[in-house]
Amino acid sequence: MNNAQKVIFSVFLPLTALILVLDPTSSSFEKIQYVRFATVLALFFIVMILPKKFPEQKTMAPAFFCMALGDFFLVFIYTIEQIHQDLSWIGILSFLTGYLFLIKAYRKKTISTGKNLAALVPFLTASILIGRALHPYAQGPVAVLGIAFLAVLCTMAWRAATTLFTHHFSKKSAIMIAASGALMFLCDAGIAFSLFHPYYSTVYIAWLKNIVWTAYLIGWSLAAMVIAEDDLYVSF
Repeated sequence: MNNAQKVIFSVFLPLTALILVLDPTSSSFEKIQYVRFATVLALFFIVMILPKKFPEQKTMAPAFFCMALGDFFLVFIYTIEQIHQDLSWIGILSFLTGYLFLIKAYRKKTISTGKNLAALVPFLTASILIGRALHPYAQGPVAVLGIAFLAVLCTMAWRAATTLFTHHFSKKSAIMIAASGALMFLCDAGIAFSLFHPYYSTVYIAWLKNIVWTAYLIGWSLAAMVIAEDDLYVSF
């Protein structure tokens, strides 16, 4: 672990724990949201100033701008009293765009059908189950956007998992990429239910929010550590 990775690990792991401890139902709701968004922005700025030795790292970097923008429209915007319009679709499109950058970075060598299926089936199965569960509550353009987002999310997580088999990235990098993709998938699955399911969108459920925030911050922190990696490729 190099110095940049140590900084990312030592800063964002404690911040993740702090966010989990803070109670969003308290009277300090707005202050907590500021802490959360400041954490996201800090991760974005760290990635922007990191030196990027490899093309994949440069391709991944814009995804963090999309992440920060998406977080603003999906989470932080609710602290601004003057805005009453639902702009969550902008946040969804921002994350979707970010995942397209990650897909481009992770898509490398062709692997066998068996390994492809091993990487794809868990995420495809979960995506189908999520789509079936939420389909009754999303209609029209929202349903179309949801399907598109789920397809891109599934592809990103799948491509992240395939890096374990391509022998393009080093073992350490591939593990971080695959774990990051899986955590992002888990996070967005929780967000999908909190946005569209009538029960989860109206009732505060601590364990669901904790899973979402833990997966979200650790997933993107791992992606940042990949960008900070000095030995990204496998050595022969």
